[in-house]
Amino acid sequence: MAPASQNFDETNRRGLRGGGGDHEVAIPSSEYAKIQEVEEGGSDRPAKAFSLCEIPREKKILLLMMAVCNFCAAANFSILGPFFPGEAARKGTSLTLVGLIFGIFELVSFLASPIFGNYMTKIGTKFLFVSGVLVSGICTILFGVLYYCPGGYRFILLCFLCRTLEALASAAFVTSSYAILADAFPKYIATVVGYLELFTGVGMMVGPAIGGGLYSLSGYSLPFYVLGCVLVAAGIISFFIMPKLDSVHRTLSISVLHLLKSPLVWFVAGCIISGSYSISYLEATLASHLYKLGIGTVSVSLMFLIPPALYAITSPVWGWVSDSKNYVVSLVTAGALLTSIFFFTLGPSPLFSFLPFSLWLVSLSLVGVGIFLSCLLIPSFTAILVGAERLGMEDNLGTFGIVSGFFNSCYSLGAFMGPISGSALLEVAGFGWGSTLCSGLLLLTGLVLLVFMTVCRMYLTEVKPLLHRQRKFSFRHGRRSADIEMESGFVDREENGAL
Repeated sequence: MAPASQNFDETNRRGLRGGGGDHEVAIPSSEYAKIQEVEEGGSDRPAKAFSLCEIPREKKILLLMMAVCNFCAAANFSILGPFFPGEAARKGTSLTLVGLIFGIFELVSFLASPIFGNYMTKIGTKFLFVSGVLVSGICTILFGVLYYCPGGYRFILLCFLCRTLEALASAAFVTSSYAILADAFPKYIATVVGYLELFTGVGMMVGPAIGGGLYSLSGYSLPFYVLGCVLVAAGIISFFIMPKLDSVHRTLSISVLHLLKSPLVWFVAGCIISGSYSISYLEATLASHLYKLGIGTVSVSLMFLIPPALYAITSPVWGWVSDSKNYVVSLVTAGALLTSIFFFTLGPSPLFSFLPFSLWLVSLSLVGVGIFLSCLLIPSFTAILVGAERLGMEDNLGTFGIVSGFFNSCYSLGAFMGPISGSALLEVAGFGWGSTLCSGLLLLTGLVLLVFMTVCRMYLTEVKPLLHRQRKFSFRHGRRSADIEMESGFVDREENGAL
């Protein structure tokens, strides 16, 4: 007669009964051994290095579509700068209202992102992404049509309406895109986010050049027509080539507010807000600061490219370090603290009057800002997921949606406050004190997170079972592979050599 433990193992090898189901799921002995290995701690093994060449074709297509849409969205956001203020002024719009037209985008995104993240699986992830891209493209085209609108209050109201709808659409597809990629690449989240941010940074860099070039060719409307049509085309292509991501629509039993029970999430959110605030502060005030150096417009434009260029270049690097070396919260902390140093020297801060206001120091500071803001922001999405895991949130698309919405909301909050307060600080106290404020916020949030890491080291053991756990773990709940694929759209085939 076989021992009891052997009978138990044999029973599990033959099948696991679902929590409420009446069918059994046959699991081969080899597959059961892999599940046992995960349950006994196999998930603690370091993840294999991410390689674009080795991932399955459908995941390559998915990543490419996300990259194209993020590039277009970033370029679309930044093309307004070179020519819109002048065109709006000719239609009787004050500079204050122009600033609000710029800022309404981030405010709406801040409010809408957590809502979309919370109800993403109820609405449908693929629907949210595709409809967001399509509506964003249509609103971009309509923004170009506003050239033919009479000036005055009608032009202003229609600008606000277009930007609000565009922000809602952008929040929808950006939130869903991060959640989809987190579900498709559970072991390489920071690396994949780094690749996306590479395209976002390039879009932010070339957006003003694209906008200015197309504007010089054919006037106000052409830049919006071109980018809008590209987004609409990307949305249509996404509808046909993206897999069906979730056929089981469900309402989550928890909301985005549940994340706020984690102190780690609070502290990481503070770093994200400080980082995005600092970026948007520079966008609003850096030009006037650089002209004081006595350099020309071309040199100012080139120096404007330094932070986004280095941010884009280093994003995949920091993502790889986070995933392969398992440094998450420590990278966020280091990024916040080091970025604060370069904001002190960028002004330079009036607190350090011995620092010279010179071209070499400003250039060096912009280099440091670009590199270490990337170090702060790229692992922060994964850091929030670590906090979600510590709260016991499940490893599924719904959790990724909540985290993605929260991340996007935090970033948008800082990006909304930066230009508004930055312009006021520039007028009242000067660029030096404004950059000192940015540095102080980054230093404060970085130090708080550092203290939390030191005191709660046991809490922050950076082995990420939610993230590094094999996707086969779902069999422990009696779920068939087909059920998993139906719900998420992807089954990790790493065990079979496909990844």
